[in-house]
Amino acid sequence: KQMLGLKKFGYHFIDYNDLIEYKKGKKKLYKNSALVTFDDGYNNIYTKVFPFIQKENIPIASYIIINNMEDENVLTWENTKILDNSKLVTIASHSIDHADFSKLNTEDAIKNIEKSYDIIEKHLGKKDIKIFTYPCGLYKKETLNKLSKKGYIQNLTDNKINRSNTLNLHALSRCYPLSDSTSLIILKIIYRSIRYK
Repeated sequence: KQMLGLKKFGYHFIDYNDLIEYKKGKKKLYKNSALVTFDDGYNNIYTKVFPFIQKENIPIASYIIINNMEDENVLTWENTKILDNSKLVTIASHSIDHADFSKLNTEDAIKNIEKSYDIIEKHLGKKDIKIFTYPCGLYKKETLNKLSKKGYIQNLTDNKINRSNTLNLHALSRCYPLSDSTSLIILKIIYRSIRYK
């Protein structure tokens, strides 16, 4: 309902390739663009979300926790491969173990993230774009800076809006829509656009 509602309000759904091409000045984006993301790699990404986005042609990203893979109600590697091959779903890292990255030292944090990508690439093949989403949005500035130098796109969860003129792929803001109605989501976007100018 939220995705269809945003579509009705004139939002256009994009993926990370669109953001990268925009940042390089090679592509224009609609004023109201949205990137839909799902954390934790639950199996309903495959059973419920995937059929819907195929029908509506909406790209999404799914961030997986490596140690949870194959658990009950979590994606299997086989299903993850199907999602990844569809080109509608970007599979990316949500860490090895959903650690609190505000408490990990930078060296351990980087090892955690790089190990998660080693495993993702073992199952899904080489990834040209590496994307990491901090569990619960918690991080240390030093980790964020070091990961930026390694070229990782990084997602925060700070309920702020990304503005085109200050777009930082190494610290992308994300908003929780929770069970909000589309109208409430739009109101929150307007408020945050003014609040976080």
